Amino acid sequence: MRLTILVLAALLWGCAPDPAPPASPPPAPAEAAAQPATDGPAVTDAWVRQVPPAARMTAGYLNIHNPGPAELVIVGVESPLFGSIELHGTVMEDGVARMRHQETVTVAPGETVRFEPGGLHLMLMQPVDGIPSSGTIEMSLLLDNGERLEFIAPVGQPGG
Repeated sequence: MRLTILVLAALLWGCAPDPAPPASPPPAPAEAAAQPATDGPAVTDAWVRQVPPAARMTAGYLNIHNPGPAELVIVGVESPLFGSIELHGTVMEDGVARMRHQETVTVAPGETVRFEPGGLHLMLMQPVDGIPSSGTIEMSLLLDNGERLEFIAPVGQPGG
């Protein structure tokens, strides 16, 4: 029973909203900042929550903008550092925050969808060699049309 409570607490902690709004995202590493500008979908302000060394999962956040004329449908996420990454949303039920797996996330033409604490987020699970406590994590958003959107997310709290 105690283990179940600890696991549930860790899951909710990883997805909980930050106590104060972030001042700004963490500084982007040189390789992330050097991504070429395109007219296609763009991932910005990506970051992964820093967690204690024994943690088995963490959460990732980003903004994705769709400048195109058609819907952009995200169907999955991959990273060489994690065995599984899921799209999740956080909803309030009876005053309790609960995570819900999202099969897809749709970004309408001209819109931006924000993955942020307390809302949509990436749930990074099954780390291959532990969750990095610093540095960056390479990830790919998988789209329903077979395309992949590659991006790099620094580990740490925004503004910290």
